[in-house]
Amino acid sequence: MKHKISFAIVTAIAAALDLLSKHLVFRNMQSGERIVIIEGFFEFGKTTNPGIVFGLAPSASRVFLWVSILAVPVIIAIFASLKNPRWVTTTSLALILGGTIGNMVDRVGEYKAVRDFITFYYAPGKPWPLFNLADSAICVGVALLSLEMLFFDEKKKKPEEAPAPTEPMPRAEPQVNPDVQTQVQPDAPKPENPPAAS
Repeated sequence: MKHKISFAIVTAIAAALDLLSKHLVFRNMQSGERIVIIEGFFEFGKTTNPGIVFGLAPSASRVFLWVSILAVPVIIAIFASLKNPRWVTTTSLALILGGTIGNMVDRVGEYKAVRDFITFYYAPGKPWPLFNLADSAICVGVALLSLEMLFFDEKKKKPEEAPAPTEPMPRAEPQVNPDVQTQVQPDAPKPENPPAAS
């Protein structure tokens, strides 16, 4: 029950923070406007993306709309099928679901595309494509889930083999060499009885 509650809470927080941040930015910023947070490294912008994360595949917006819609029940079903999930599994699936919901709302809403506003520069004058908190939540969730599957999955851990029982060493039996014959000493001759005196 604790995992189900945590799953719902993390999902709701991830989706709410994403939608709230995009609402505030798009309400208060003009198209083409930039707000510099850290010069040459981090700033806010304003754009829409019909594709997927980081502006990839912009021409397949309708496909990704249906993918995001179908992904929501699939992620919930995967979590529901886990009997005793780890906390990292619960958190990662919740982040993926929350980010998926945030971007799905954009696709079916007013803009018919995902709203992006975060920009990072990985080199001077070279910005990373704009993204949003939903993209970040999905990427972090996938990374955590991958690490959990690679290093902490109990199914991939081989049980330690019990040491084989040691059998007692057989006792060595004395061996007789057939080439060596035991020599038997002949009996000493008995002395003759002296003649009786007449």
